[in-house]
Amino acid sequence: MKKVLVIATYFPPAGGISTFRVTKFVKYLGEFGWKPVVVTISEKSYNECKVLMDNSLLKDLPEDLSIHRTNVSNINKLIKDPSIKWLYPLFSGIKKIIEKEKPDLLFATGDPFFPLLVAPFVKRFYGVEYIIDLRDPWKLAAPENTFKARLRRPLNNLLEPIVIKNAKKVIVVSEIMAQQYRDAYPKRAATDFIVIPNGFDPDDFDPIPAVAFTDFTIVYAGKFLAESSFRNPLYFLQALKILQKRNLRICFKHIGQMNSHLVNLVDEIGLVDQFESVGQLSYYDTISYMKGANALLLIGSGAETEQTGKIFDYLGCKRPILALASKKGGIADVVNDLDEITLMENEDPIKIADAIFKIYLTQSNLPIERANISKYLRRNLTSELSEVFNQ
Repeated sequence: MKKVLVIATYFPPAGGISTFRVTKFVKYLGEFGWKPVVVTISEKSYNECKVLMDNSLLKDLPEDLSIHRTNVSNINKLIKDPSIKWLYPLFSGIKKIIEKEKPDLLFATGDPFFPLLVAPFVKRFYGVEYIIDLRDPWKLAAPENTFKARLRRPLNNLLEPIVIKNAKKVIVVSEIMAQQYRDAYPKRAATDFIVIPNGFDPDDFDPIPAVAFTDFTIVYAGKFLAESSFRNPLYFLQALKILQKRNLRICFKHIGQMNSHLVNLVDEIGLVDQFESVGQLSYYDTISYMKGANALLLIGSGAETEQTGKIFDYLGCKRPILALASKKGGIADVVNDLDEITLMENEDPIKIADAIFKIYLTQSNLPIERANISKYLRRNLTSELSEVFNQ
């Protein structure tokens, strides 16, 4: 069996969206002739950096999995980002790992992006070819106006080409993102940019019981950035107010870090008795909530390249989905051919209210068995990845 060295900043017991994709690849790679060896951050350092932890994800790790965990550097106390604090320990420790494991290939996944720099370093000094996995665009990401973003932009413009230029292949999550990278790197063959979308694993969903809600309940799992247009819940909340005036009570539950702006918005609109901020839950408990919902809410960021992992978790829960996102882009590419998913722009509260009412009228507790979703199963996606490795 060939061996692939997997570089991942976040890996169980670290939780959060950055962990799931690489964890599922590691879970299934052995079935397709590749033995993964993981290089990641230590649990101690995760705790020091206040990284969200979720021990329920450890169940996916093969019993014989070799994991090399390193601490992060604490030389500069002002730096809080664990991926940056990991750079020196990662570079200084990779030689010993390479010599011990003798990998056939290196696979590095980001975001975070800066640790991907170890890949061309390993190729240059140890002769190991590498493949890059980009869950989000790096330098091609939509520009932000924060001080941190402005500081990183020149670095991103300098460093991304070094990583991309030397990679054997670059894997991205959507065709739109792949085309943007082909346009940005015209000297590379178009076939060097390969699409492997996010997905879901039925093993995560089928055994988990659903929470029983008394009222018709819509669940949203994840972050809101309600102070800007990015995943803005305003029009959805206004739609709930419209339905309230029609004497229809719709309960809304938010799973994730409490957002004070969202809470204030709920109060201003007059939906306090229909809203609950559940807080952060384990992946297991989050799925339990989502499986019990009458509908699941997705709000897009507005970026065409976005293909949030949330949509695949929602598919695994087999519930109706209300997707407030662009009708063109990564999210639309996933949901357009699937049953009982309402996709509409996030701009008209009346239309959103009508869509919710339609879901309300056709509600059922029976799980939705959607066709055409086998291409999003994590095992099948890992099979595609192994074929890229074989090339």
